[in-house]
Amino acid sequence: MFKRPFSKRKKIVWIVAGSFIILLIALRIALPYILLRVVNRELTRIDGYQGHVEDIDVALIRGAYTIENIRLDKTGGKIPVPFFSATKMDLSVEWNSLFHGAFVGEIVVSHPLLNFVKGPTEATSQTQVDNDWIDVVDKLLPLKLNRVEINDGEIHYRDYYSSPRVDIYSHAIQIIAENLSNARHHKELLPSTVAASALVYGGTAGLKMKLDALNRTPTFDANAELKNVDMKNLNDFLRAYGNFDISQGTLGLYTEAAAKGGRIKGYTKPIIKDLKVVNWKEDKKKPLKLLWETVVQTVAWVFKNHPKDQLATRISFEGDVKNPDINVWYLIGQVLRNAFIQALYPSLENSVNINSAGDDKKQTILSNEFEKSKKP
Repeated sequence: MFKRPFSKRKKIVWIVAGSFIILLIALRIALPYILLRVVNRELTRIDGYQGHVEDIDVALIRGAYTIENIRLDKTGGKIPVPFFSATKMDLSVEWNSLFHGAFVGEIVVSHPLLNFVKGPTEATSQTQVDNDWIDVVDKLLPLKLNRVEINDGEIHYRDYYSSPRVDIYSHAIQIIAENLSNARHHKELLPSTVAASALVYGGTAGLKMKLDALNRTPTFDANAELKNVDMKNLNDFLRAYGNFDISQGTLGLYTEAAAKGGRIKGYTKPIIKDLKVVNWKEDKKKPLKLLWETVVQTVAWVFKNHPKDQLATRISFEGDVKNPDINVWYLIGQVLRNAFIQALYPSLENSVNINSAGDDKKQTILSNEFEKSKKP
């Protein structure tokens, strides 16, 4: 007698539950298509560029979605390569930070490609993207970004209008940036870290950096090394912009820099070993080119440290982060010092750190003499 109302109520519950499940399934099926439209719409808002994504996969259980085959091209169609592309971008919740009480996100990018292009006009060049891209990333990942991982990346510098054409690149780029939003609540001045490595024409590149990513004023302590680059692979660049090439030589570059309180301080130390510019067999039919290469080789010989068979200098820079001052007189003095007095040791000096970045009182003797020469 009382079973009929109960059965009717039970049927309603099942209908509601079933409808809710069907709705969830429909939403799950439609979600990738909805996200795809949203992402492609946001990519159109980067000034001067047109972006496109081929597909999006959603992983609700781990709170993530994956963008497949993203591409960002400069509008106008005058540049044959994209400014940026990647086979996969995974945007997700960083679950490790939940143990520190922070609900933040991470991005993992697979095989990104970045093309800087130099051309005779602005329409045929792409060297930077407007800051609109930062707003796009914020919208694509509504959580605070705490970790970025880049796997197997490439960076190219191209010039399609030079003779010969230039394409200098670095590959196998690996970058890991962590604690960008200080989700782990570290109390030190530089709570975030960046580590990077890459391959460059037979040589290796590495970067280590500590920074305060939340500070609007650049605050960091970094060092970078580029070792054993085979300079013969740079001949297209040297022919295009220097009208000479080399038959032998290896390049190393060592840099330290630190910034704090709106000021930056650091140095760059390029070192070229076993340099040979003149190639008599290949260039004897081009007398003007051979003459110019002889001049370059002679200058290199004059400024070379002969016992070490290397050409090197140390370029110091210091000043406001928007306009670091490189003293030309100091640079000339360092070239002469290396050439005739001592060789620069091919390694980092560990002489620049975050504590010295705000100290602008130290000046070299050459700097003092230069200041005196400007006084009437």
